[in-house]
Amino acid sequence: MNKKLTTLAMASIMALTAGCATSGGRDYSDSLYLRGQFAWWDALPEYKVKQVENGLYRTEVELKADGQPYEFKFGDANWSSGTNCGYLSEEDKDVELNKPVKANCSAVFENFRFTPPETATYGFYFDVRGETPEIYIKEAN
Repeated sequence: MNKKLTTLAMASIMALTAGCATSGGRDYSDSLYLRGQFAWWDALPEYKVKQVENGLYRTEVELKADGQPYEFKFGDANWSSGTNCGYLSEEDKDVELNKPVKANCSAVFENFRFTPPETATYGFYFDVRGETPEIYIKEAN
């Protein structure tokens, strides 16, 4: 009897948590943009994300290395709650190359900051494959 209850409880927990992943099957390539100082915070078509695999989105931007950080977020054209993605906590605010940080997609004023180490084109990634959205930056090839 206890084994059946344990199995039933585990199955219930797994069923409940399976739907909790952030991506929820949503296709962000329809509406999500990289928005920041480099684009005057506008939702420009050249910074619209493209899906690179299930739950992972990417766009590119050329940045100049002048020692100053660029502020940015991922957001839709209307800054809608649920697609206004800034940093989750202060430790996630400053983004370094190849180091994922957590995002809060109901952010208001929580802009990420990135100081490019060199003038180059960078890939900005929005990853919703886990429990909490993450963003990271890689130098584009």
